[in-house]
Amino acid sequence: MCKAYDIEYILALTSWIETNQDILTPYWDKIIPINSKELGQISQLTTANQVIMVMSNTQISDYDKSGWSLFIDCIQDPGNMGTMIRVADWFGISSVYATKDSVDFYNPKVIQSAMGSHNRVELKEYPSSQLAQLNKPIYGLVLEGEDIREYKPAQPGIIAIGNESKGLSLAAQESLDYRCTIKKYGGAESLNAAIACGIACQTLIPK
Repeated sequence: MCKAYDIEYILALTSWIETNQDILTPYWDKIIPINSKELGQISQLTTANQVIMVMSNTQISDYDKSGWSLFIDCIQDPGNMGTMIRVADWFGISSVYATKDSVDFYNPKVIQSAMGSHNRVELKEYPSSQLAQLNKPIYGLVLEGEDIREYKPAQPGIIAIGNESKGLSLAAQESLDYRCTIKKYGGAESLNAAIACGIACQTLIPK
């Protein structure tokens, strides 16, 4: 069920437990049925979901370091961060790096937005000034660059996404091998960072 974490407890509504019996068989001794009021008191979200899992974080070493990576530079919106982790998981990206000034990977809203992708993606704090040391071609999204559709990567690289309003930092831009732009046709001032991330992954990662 989960790769990078050991499940300690599963606190869930009875209806959720009944619906998901087929995947819960190995965890019967860890399940604690609770009601909606109790779930709301435990959750840090305004509207609680149907289940909360308590897990211990155990580092694993079998992430694919040779594949594509995602670099997140000063992303401060938890919804964007969680969605980007989820996008990385969708496209098979096993490593997500983020600068120290980005929102915490384990912010409750980030976890909620990622929808379980924390369990399958390596998450690591990493400075933009050392981006080149990851030794992969770096494709950064910028306003002034080459149309991203013109790039046909021959090997896995790093997709770099910058701050929602300011874009990639100067330190990150200095390490870019390729400056990519998602071509604009309409009047919108900018793209949401998570949406831009999804477009970049779909365009750059070979089918």
